[in-house]
Amino acid sequence: MSTSSPLTPSKPLGLEMIVYYGCPHCGRKTPLLAPTQPAMAQCDACGRQFPVAPVDERTVRFVKTMLANGHAAVDPDYV
Repeated sequence: MSTSSPLTPSKPLGLEMIVYYGCPHCGRKTPLLAPTQPAMAQCDACGRQFPVAPVDERTVRFVKTMLANGHAAVDPDYV
C-alpha cells in the first residue's frame, strides 16, 4: 500500500448568488440562482410554478467584483 500526502484544500473557481423566493402555494423557501430577468420558478416541494421578480444585475456584478468572483471569500487561514 502506498502512502499518499494529504490533499490541499481546493479554492473557489467562481461565485454565484442564490436568492430565496417564497412559494405562494405552500410557503417553502425556493432557491434560485439570482435571476436577472423576470422568470417562472418551480417549487421543489409542491411542484407548482410561480412568477419571480428579478434581482438587480448591477448588484450581482458588484458582489462578484467585491469578492473577486469567490477568490477573496477564502478563509485567510487557508490562503
